Amino acid sequence: MTWRDLLCHRRHQILERLGLNRSWFRELSAYYRGMTIQEFWVRYTIGRMEAATLWERKPRTSETDYRSFYAETDYFVLRQMYYHRNDCYHVVALSVRLAGREGDFCEYGGGVGPVTAWLRPRFPRWRYTLVDLPSPMLEFARWRFGRFPNVETKEAGLGSDLPLTRAYDVITCLDVLEHVVNPLEVVRHLMGHLKPGGTLLLYADDPVTMK
Repeated sequence: MTWRDLLCHRRHQILERLGLNRSWFRELSAYYRGMTIQEFWVRYTIGRMEAATLWERKPRTSETDYRSFYAETDYFVLRQMYYHRNDCYHVVALSVRLAGREGDFCEYGGGVGPVTAWLRPRFPRWRYTLVDLPSPMLEFARWRFGRFPNVETKEAGLGSDLPLTRAYDVITCLDVLEHVVNPLEVVRHLMGHLKPGGTLLLYADDPVTMK
């Protein structure tokens, strides 16, 4: 996180305390047909408790079993929207800006698409690809960006059936590799779909940039 991201995050926190940073909830309310903030907290709390025991409810011995975990509840839609409500991505925007006024961006493993949502209005001439597992999060992302022709969504394939088919100027893969069974193969896939001079931004315990 850069100093600009930190300052932006703290500014959003202050606005939230004043009740002025609720765009994340307005999106959720529209998606869930008028859900109130009280209903959100009830669903969030119950969903968190259910998700805590969801993994053990059935055997998970294959990649399909593992991936199905994220499709068995919509709790992660609520969690991601709430968790990322104050996030800023100036560190990503720097790579986008250096690449030019137009370009191709991919948010790999993006869930509800927080990075794409932050970048798109700031760089409207770019083309965006959001990749995730078939899940309620990806369905929400399709609804969220459905009216924007410069945003597409793709499903991550099983095993070595990885989804990217064209090259990108900037790719982010944030908090993803610890959730996949083939992280090295995924990284090679992403590196293989960078344009010359393109940037891959990875985040594990510490942010990593590859060029």
